[in-house]
Amino acid sequence: MDYIRDFDIKLDKEMYYAGETLGGHVILDTTENFKLRAVRLILRGKAHAEWKVLISGDRQTVKDDQYFIDDRACIFGKEKHDGPIPVLPRGLHTFPFKFQLPESSLPCSFESKPGYIRYYIKVTLDIPYASPPQGMKYFTIIGPHIDCMDEQYLKPLVGHDKKTTCCLWCEKGPLVITSVLERTAYVCGESIKLRTEIDNQGQDNVRLTVKLIQYVEYFIERGVLGVGKHTLLSIFNLILFRSTWSISLSGAYLEWERRYLTSY
Repeated sequence: MDYIRDFDIKLDKEMYYAGETLGGHVILDTTENFKLRAVRLILRGKAHAEWKVLISGDRQTVKDDQYFIDDRACIFGKEKHDGPIPVLPRGLHTFPFKFQLPESSLPCSFESKPGYIRYYIKVTLDIPYASPPQGMKYFTIIGPHIDCMDEQYLKPLVGHDKKTTCCLWCEKGPLVITSVLERTAYVCGESIKLRTEIDNQGQDNVRLTVKLIQYVEYFIERGVLGVGKHTLLSIFNLILFRSTWSISLSGAYLEWERRYLTSY
């Protein structure tokens, strides 16, 4: 519409925990007076999953939605279509709003190919005899809010493996690897420190590769049993060390830090 110069949604911040108050403003800048019945808001949290399956030889799409939040508010005008319609004078207008997020644990925001979890504010301008302009603003839910220094998370996580190549008379020396994480819980923006010990008693060169993998399981209610799907998402793949020596590498210690952790 030519008489609307600017229509925007501003939030107080971009990331929230469950139970916090979500606040912001709807900004509307107009060049002339016009009738505006109402400014309506929808706060919504939605999970969506969708993929294709083979059923009786036919390839079909299964999908499902789940809503965690579905709140509504009217921040200007009236909810019902009765009485005179107010006139909004030209100029810059700011309409504040607030929503109380549920205290219950909300799943954190998530994006992937088979599905996603998204939270957003949707604003509709109810203008008589016109197609209502709409705007959307996405925000991020993080959590659950945990204390990584809690005693239950401070126990180190140890992984150990041993591999021997060939067998019988051509058997080579074993390759032993031991890795230790300082604790079992991390939050966004935090460094992950991994300490690895390699004992290579063979003659072959070795290469150490570290992957951060996220395990995701999706489930769609379809009939009695439903349909399930799981994926392994590689967050990053890093080659930390590659031996170029022909001699054995015994008791090599490697320490590394990365800041690529997205959520817990």
